Amino acid sequence: MTLSEDIQITCGDKVTDAYEETFDLFSHDHTLSNLGMLDAKAHEIELTVGGQDFLVAQSPGALQSGRKEGTTGAAVWQSSVRASEWLAYAENVLFASGLLTGDSLVLELGSGISALVPCILARRVRQVVATDQQHVLKLLQQNIDKSLQTHQTGTRKKAAEDSQHRIQALALDWEEDDIPKQLSANDLGGGVDVVLACDTLYNYALIEPFVQTCVEICRSRQAHREQTASDTRPTACVIVQQLRQAEVFEQWLETSLRHFDVWRIPNDSLSDGLREGSGFAVHICVLKM
Repeated sequence: MTLSEDIQITCGDKVTDAYEETFDLFSHDHTLSNLGMLDAKAHEIELTVGGQDFLVAQSPGALQSGRKEGTTGAAVWQSSVRASEWLAYAENVLFASGLLTGDSLVLELGSGISALVPCILARRVRQVVATDQQHVLKLLQQNIDKSLQTHQTGTRKKAAEDSQHRIQALALDWEEDDIPKQLSANDLGGGVDVVLACDTLYNYALIEPFVQTCVEICRSRQAHREQTASDTRPTACVIVQQLRQAEVFEQWLETSLRHFDVWRIPNDSLSDGLREGSGFAVHICVLKM
């Protein structure tokens, strides 16, 4: 069975009309009345996700700096927390459907500083590559190291050490970098199994470079499959979004539909924090052949 057929079984029919999908999602009541930041003023935030305790350092100063590279990655966002909780579920649909397995290689775009998604996923997959702009990486790496450091002994300590070896932090700038070259330089030339992005699209300027980056990462796997006659599956992109601006969401979807087959993950396959009415949505995109 092909990847698209597996997704079709899980998600139902493809999304084909950007306007209809946008209208449907934004017609429901959304519970969030803020931008989605947990606490913009806190230097540290304590969280428990999937039974794992996190003490996440963030940078209020960077948030207020107005630097041209962007500052949103310097804080912890609801989208990362909710996505991590969903990914931590033993019955998570991405694993239940075989889209993710213990041998999967996952690349997260726009990871930010929290390290929640990489640390949760590293317990369940072969490798996670957490990417963002260069100025974010120091705090991201610090939070990865802190989250996986334990004073426990025995099997839990061994599990934390194993997880640490499975996470790589990598600079990747959608607007500036040569994506195929950057992947090849970091032993990712054969592509990845899943691209994951949490709340990376909050203005029009980001849409085209983000979608093009997804396309180029997916093409890396496609080229590898053709050159090696490999039976590895195409790359799937899993996009978690907070529903803020209908116009931005619709333009992202219109742009994506030019390159990808798109499905929305249904309510019964999501955790409470991502279901209809929560103010969030999750889509899966597979590059058109």
